[in-house]
Amino acid sequence: MPKFAQVYEKYHSKGLEIVGISLDPDPQRAKDLSQANNLSWQQYCDGKGWASKLVLQYGILTIPATFLLDRDGRIIARDLRASDLDEAVGKALSKN
Repeated sequence: MPKFAQVYEKYHSKGLEIVGISLDPDPQRAKDLSQANNLSWQQYCDGKGWASKLVLQYGILTIPATFLLDRDGRIIARDLRASDLDEAVGKALSKN
């Protein structure tokens, strides 16, 4: 999570948005955890776990899972390691 926070701070003003998806069955607990960890990006939790709309939509089979989407919502990279995130985001944003 710290690497994601660094990349978010570096690129947020240039258009990067992060959406975290929690599989916690308790949306309030997910919200509390997000606040306790000072996550400054959006967190989504509908309490449905593996039956969550976004889990099904993106075919998430394991966690953690990462998806890098372009401005049109197309997946341009997935399952990025934290060490590869900065370069991938920088490259994607330079195309715009």
